[in-house]
Amino acid sequence: MEAFRHLSIDVEVGLCGIGVDVAIPVGYHLVLKGGYNKAPAMDYFNTAIMLNTADLKEEQERYEKNSAAIGENYVFHNRFSRESVVNAGARLGQDNYKFLLNWYPFAGGKFYLAGGVFYSRLREKDDFLTLEGHTTANDWAALKELSEKTGTEHFISVMIGDESYPLYEDESGYGHFISGLRIDPIKYYAGIGLGRCIPNRFLGLQLEIGALAFRNAELFCQGKSVGSLEELSDGSLGGDVKDLAESMEKYPFYPQMTLRLCFRLF
Repeated sequence: MEAFRHLSIDVEVGLCGIGVDVAIPVGYHLVLKGGYNKAPAMDYFNTAIMLNTADLKEEQERYEKNSAAIGENYVFHNRFSRESVVNAGARLGQDNYKFLLNWYPFAGGKFYLAGGVFYSRLREKDDFLTLEGHTTANDWAALKELSEKTGTEHFISVMIGDESYPLYEDESGYGHFISGLRIDPIKYYAGIGLGRCIPNRFLGLQLEIGALAFRNAELFCQGKSVGSLEELSDGSLGGDVKDLAESMEKYPFYPQMTLRLCFRLF
């Protein structure tokens, strides 16, 4: 490969979603690449977030008891249980620009080492994982009815550690929950692969495996920073998220596997 004498465009699919790269040789053994990846907008898994609504249930029962004592005998149309649930979907925020350098140690060979950086727009933090869901129709109707009858604003809240995070109504008409994990927008990548970035015959195939290293993972909930991932050790956002947070703290890497089709332009 002669430096700056060839150019290829690659399309790929992998654990960072789908993407496109441009590759140009900058030396006999080196290829410089730039590209963009985007994960599909979909829920990758669902998790159940348990809510303690025992206090709201007791408030309903207390109101009904007082109502009966004065002869009104009011009965709530929608009732709380001692515990409720928000079913939340989890989305990955893999939306990255990248700059990579591939090194082919053997002249004319297909084996290479890759390294470089990925970054997610120009933000202070990248939403690596977002959980989003809504209360049940019954619970939100019960909350409105209770607040109306008592003349006091009540809340359905998520507890993380010792802190309470109230849910607020959105355009759906129900209580909206959003939380997740954030990391620094710049991630460092290392990988190995087989296949030529600049194919000999205008079309080639690459298989690459590697890992993205990230830093400063933190938790957010309802638009507020909660702190470190240790806050999830009680399983407050569901067992799946607890397991993921524990893995991220212990191993701050995101595995990669990419299949790439390379088109040599000249």
